[in-house]
Amino acid sequence: MAPAAGRAGAGRASRFPLATLPLREKLMVAMGGVCALRPSHSYFAGESQLPLEARMTGIYGGFRLATVLLLIFRRVGARRLASKPVIAVLGLGFAAMVFDGINSTLVEASLPHLYTPTNALRLATGLLSGTALAPVLLWLLSTVAVPGTDAAELSVVRSPWELIVPVGVSALFAALVMSGHPLSYYPVALISIAGVVGLATSAALLLVLPVGGLDGRVTRWRQLLAPGGVALLLALGVLAGAAAVRWTLLDSALGGSV
Repeated sequence: MAPAAGRAGAGRASRFPLATLPLREKLMVAMGGVCALRPSHSYFAGESQLPLEARMTGIYGGFRLATVLLLIFRRVGARRLASKPVIAVLGLGFAAMVFDGINSTLVEASLPHLYTPTNALRLATGLLSGTALAPVLLWLLSTVAVPGTDAAELSVVRSPWELIVPVGVSALFAALVMSGHPLSYYPVALISIAGVVGLATSAALLLVLPVGGLDGRVTRWRQLLAPGGVALLLALGVLAGAAAVRWTLLDSALGGSV
């Protein structure tokens, strides 16, 4: 699937929205700027390779699921991240992904390493880091956007026990990814891709709000509609540009034969 997606995507990136590719190949092409899409580093749903590698599926899937849970828990506007013990746990979750990533890089470079990496470890550590990123990004957005009030001094994560729910949901997501069932493709793909777009949009919003003069002035959801739309367009533009560059470079490397 990956080679086919590469051959279909290379040279077509500039006209991706009009490409007559199957949807699953379009998703692969669209995520070409996010990761390398190596089959050996990816999970499959039936015979279809997922549009993100295992680690990225974990990072963005975990981020998306944890963000939804925080929204359900009504933690928007909280201007404190968490207590020191909770911050330490979040830091360990992110550090686990970094450590596993460094070890994997050493393996690929044929350098001394501690253990043989697996897709299960890539997925698990990715989920831990994605779960850790969600409250941090929500805290940053709240700090930038929401006026400082007594009510806003609540924490995004109020106790270590609150991490049990997102970790449990991530475990269910991991089981779905690792099942390899053909019907798991779209749930996994859409959740993880929504995480990619959501993370990129949130990062862009951190820049858009101050530029638009809304930093510290957002008191209603509707005030975020315009800057949120701009941030979404910026995020999609960056993702599309990154994919276009990747497939164009691949096309050039292959001598335009694809």
